Amino acid sequence: MIALLLASQVARVVVFPDRAQVTRTQAASCGTQAVKVEFNSLPPSADPSSLRAQTSEGGVESVDVIEEPRATPFSAEVNAAEDQLKRLGAQLAALHDAQAKTRDLDRLAGNLEEMSASLISTEIAQQPDVKAWRAALAQTLQARLDAARQRAEMVARERELQRQTNDVRNRLARLGEARDRRERRAEVLVSCPPGKSANVELTYLVGGASWHPAYEARADDGKGSVALSLFATVQQSTGESWDQAQVIISTAVPSQDATPPEIQPLRVYAQEREPPKKVLVRRDEMQRHAEEGAAGRTAATGLAAEEEGLSVQLFVKGPADVSGDGTPARLLVGSTQLQAAFAWKTVPKTLPFVFRVADLVNTAPFPLLEGQVDLFREGAYLGQLPLERVAEGARFHLSFGLEEKVKVKRTVIEEIKRDEGLFKSAQRFHYAYKFEVENHLGRAENVELSEQIPVSELSDVEVAVEDKTTQGFARNAEDGIVTWKLHLQPNEKRELQLAFHVDVPSDYATGF
Repeated sequence: MIALLLASQVARVVVFPDRAQVTRTQAASCGTQAVKVEFNSLPPSADPSSLRAQTSEGGVESVDVIEEPRATPFSAEVNAAEDQLKRLGAQLAALHDAQAKTRDLDRLAGNLEEMSASLISTEIAQQPDVKAWRAALAQTLQARLDAARQRAEMVARERELQRQTNDVRNRLARLGEARDRRERRAEVLVSCPPGKSANVELTYLVGGASWHPAYEARADDGKGSVALSLFATVQQSTGESWDQAQVIISTAVPSQDATPPEIQPLRVYAQEREPPKKVLVRRDEMQRHAEEGAAGRTAATGLAAEEEGLSVQLFVKGPADVSGDGTPARLLVGSTQLQAAFAWKTVPKTLPFVFRVADLVNTAPFPLLEGQVDLFREGAYLGQLPLERVAEGARFHLSFGLEEKVKVKRTVIEEIKRDEGLFKSAQRFHYAYKFEVENHLGRAENVELSEQIPVSELSDVEVAVEDKTTQGFARNAEDGIVTWKLHLQPNEKRELQLAFHVDVPSDYATGF
């Protein structure tokens, strides 16, 4: 048996939201005997039961894990952080000693001040030496001022040292198992044809690694498109640096995807209750549905994606470096051009502003995961907003800031006004609102204004739009959204009115 002690390197890493799968590679020269290939300095967070080995030539006979104590922590960053923590502790101790001396100096100055006052009171009936009194009082005052100044400087210095100490302790906490003082290595026994060169791979799972998505969306109104870039912020504190490794981002969560759901018993039972009285209440609810896209895909620059059942793997283009001390690494996964329909939209009931909104379809070859989007328009950074998961081919929208030169105002004319004399068997509630929209952009623009009216879920409760409502609106029967599409000339002002009523049987108790 021949032992090979060549250094192995991290060649590939698949990063999951809660862990990572690391693959190391090492070349081996085959001979007449089995070759033992050693993979040294495995991180303490590596799960021994997850170790798997394979070879490009021949076969793997065994994989053994050897664990030995070591004098220093696994990660060099731990040594540096611990040394820095010791230095900060020594500086804090010296500072506390200096603070004690300053307090003693202040007490001494106070005693001198009391003694000077006592001597002055004794000599005041005799020949007074005003010059000596002034000198004595000035000396004690200066001593107390010096002590106060030193105390202030030391308090500021102590605050700064405490801040640095907390930063180092947080860094040590992020390093996690990299502080472990254990040495772990794997010995892989390979049998391969003599004269051949085998590429041996060792794969293992590590904790202390994660990633989350981040996006940049750059609007191009002229081309009617949005350039959407996907970034992966990868962070790992295993103590093992991934240098020039192929990084693959996976959306799978192994702890969840590997466990099927359990069905619970469904029981039918009855309870005796008094006949309830009908009460009319509002029901505000957000409904969410799974979406299946059907739109075609567009090419994504620098991106390769593979579907794996419930998850998707995204390949980061080119080798990447991820430090093992918990420092986040922002990696560009890829970008894609999405066709956009831009419009000025406003919902004055929620916010009295007009926003530039892009209606989009996810034609990228991967679903957009939940994350934060940085928005840019005309080269300017507009802000950040959350993005929910968007399936392939699903529609979504992004807002690229507000426009102050397009004004909107909402006025309540009447709200929850009860009409008692309509019918004896029913009661009617009136609602009316007025909207004012002004265009000061210097060019004609289209503006969409939306307002919400109730949607009745009861057969005996009716919601109706009244005739005095400004015509030209579209009403969505599912969600009750009423929308006007206005074409405004420069400096044009338009007024709209919405009026509706709700008819409710008189035997309903209402919360209005």
